[in-house]
Amino acid sequence: MTSTGRFAAFGNRNFRLYFIGQTISSIGSWSQSLAVIWLVLEITNRSDRLGIAMALQFLPMLLLGAPAGVLADRIDNRRLLIATSTVSGLLALAFGVVVATGHVTIWWIYALTMMLGLVLAIERPAMQAIIYQLVGSDLLPGAVAANSTINSVSRLIGPALAGALIATVGVETCFYINAASYLLVILALALLRRRELVDRPLAGRAKGRLREGFAYVRAHPDVARPLLVMTVVGTVAYNFQTTFPSMVRFGFHRGASSVGTLMSVSAIGSIIGGIYIAGVKPHPRRTLAIALSGFGATFLVLAITPGFWPFVAMTIPLGFASASFQSVNTVVLQQATEPGMQGRVMALHQMAWFGTTPIGALLMGWVIQVSSPRVPFVLGGLSALVCAAVVIGRPSLRTVTA
Repeated sequence: MTSTGRFAAFGNRNFRLYFIGQTISSIGSWSQSLAVIWLVLEITNRSDRLGIAMALQFLPMLLLGAPAGVLADRIDNRRLLIATSTVSGLLALAFGVVVATGHVTIWWIYALTMMLGLVLAIERPAMQAIIYQLVGSDLLPGAVAANSTINSVSRLIGPALAGALIATVGVETCFYINAASYLLVILALALLRRRELVDRPLAGRAKGRLREGFAYVRAHPDVARPLLVMTVVGTVAYNFQTTFPSMVRFGFHRGASSVGTLMSVSAIGSIIGGIYIAGVKPHPRRTLAIALSGFGATFLVLAITPGFWPFVAMTIPLGFASASFQSVNTVVLQQATEPGMQGRVMALHQMAWFGTTPIGALLMGWVIQVSSPRVPFVLGGLSALVCAAVVIGRPSLRTVTA
């Protein structure tokens, strides 16, 4: 691993604006996420129903992620993100009104979460592709790692804020805060200096762009490898919005504030991991295998950790390992991908990461219901360790230069 300047990307004005806007929005989104989770558990008292809600939120990513990548390669990502942020803000506002007026049911939750998922499916590839335009190839590793800390910082603040709001002023406030946060995202995107964005060739409207993306992945093993790894780990391990709340409610018999505490503390490790990995140029196989091994090992330890507070403490190294793996996987993929294919390839990456959630959330919700909330952590750890063994055991067929 070779270190470089960890914070060089923040010298770019456009990246700073984007980072600030997305951080504020992500705090609101995590607040809303905890509100939805707690509403489902309060209304149904069932982990499998929570799994369904999470599955519906990410099902559009699985079904529409690839076409959304074509869209991200075809049109101005800045304008696309302004449009998706506007719609997301309106849906958050609608969610708050439904809850505040006393009309919320599990079916309202299912419907609104799926509509939010439709927007997410369109938004995610553009969010990934615009990073290259903000900073260019030289600063891309640091920018990707710094961008990953957005989720970590917001997970530190958002769930804790939501837990306090739910206990004091009501769950609908979480939705109103999220709606307001999108106004700042739209402002940040509008203030980006277009002349300073790195040019990225657009794909145009010719037929076969989607098939071209899949063919590109098949022809480039160093692109296919991190996508396959994320598919497996995303399906089995990345179901925290189902496994963490279920562990708190059914394993430790605690309330919403404890869910917020658990998710917030886990973000501490993610922030540290994001800062560390921002200064690392990853090797396509070796660094990825190391990150996967650490991620898998912490999962297995977490599965046998007794008591709520030791469990909370153990999520700090889990967060570090998770952020390291996410950043390494993303950087390896983006560095192996040609600029003109970034939207389509990163759409497949988001499908592998978030689009697998419908399968994983339903599976882990069912596993918890029939066994124990600890079993998913065992399965997640084993999946990451198996992927690490496969990655390090197969030689690279194409050298990627940073």
